[in-house]
Amino acid sequence: MRLRAMSLMQAGDVVRCDFGTPARGEPGFVRPAIVVTADDVLEFGQHAIVVVPCTTTRRGWLSEVEIAGFGVAQAHLPTTLSVDRVVETTGANTGPVALQQIRELIADLLGL
Repeated sequence: MRLRAMSLMQAGDVVRCDFGTPARGEPGFVRPAIVVTADDVLEFGQHAIVVVPCTTTRRGWLSEVEIAGFGVAQAHLPTTLSVDRVVETTGANTGPVALQQIRELIADLLGL
């Protein structure tokens, strides 16, 4: 069952998303992800959000951010997903420090 009421979602929330079958280099399957969309945007109830997937496979890359209980956030894989792909909320939030680290890594990767 997909969640549709996303109005309570906040930046930094850890949600479980169905990324589907991955192609090479993409996240896949159902896994935790960190919401990086700004709270101001989330308030509008958009049908898509930007997330960073998590994995328990630590590669030691500089683009990984440790997320207690969920492995590492892969800041090198920011992905836009329909909110229909969010299968559950975990009730966890990364907090402002980890969220800022993820956003700064994304900005660096995009050359912003």
